[in-house]
Amino acid sequence: MEVILQDETYELIRQSKEGDMQAFRQLMEQYQQYAYQLAYHILHCQEDARDTVQETFIRVWQHLSRFNIKKKFTAWLYRIVVNQSLDKMRQKKRRSEVTVENKNDSIFIDPQQNPEDCYMNKEMIDNIRQAMDHLPLKQRLVFILRDLQHLSVKEVAKVLRCTHQSVKSNLYYARRNMRNFIENNEGVL
Repeated sequence: MEVILQDETYELIRQSKEGDMQAFRQLMEQYQQYAYQLAYHILHCQEDARDTVQETFIRVWQHLSRFNIKKKFTAWLYRIVVNQSLDKMRQKKRRSEVTVENKNDSIFIDPQQNPEDCYMNKEMIDNIRQAMDHLPLKQRLVFILRDLQHLSVKEVAKVLRCTHQSVKSNLYYARRNMRNFIENNEGVL
């Protein structure tokens, strides 16, 4: 199934490189939810994540001719999402904006769950999000890409332009720090 999807993706990329806007729209539709989830996990703001995804796909269109068809598209796309998200964070920091965002994350909540399970799931998500917020940026990015976006260590290393060992080390410390944060704040959260 994934091989077929990859073949379809690369055909859309080939057509998009030739200027086919319909193919590019399909490519966007295929990957915009993944891009949004990654941007949202980094930025914690729906509006900023949506803006970042738009900026990402503008970049993708502008630089698609540079994409090497022999490489993995998702790694290239995620690198752009991460860069755009970090740019957005720097812009907000420079402007010293303070935003209040509804952190209701329906991505993880299954509508088939009973209300009690749904509440427990939401509570767990809030705990994880708070723990993630306390991680250094590099650890948070590695955790998001590896554990939430399910990229391989090799793919995370490509996206973040670091060594495999750096990914493994940051992932280890991210998980340990999150576990410690949750354990230490269990009664408080």
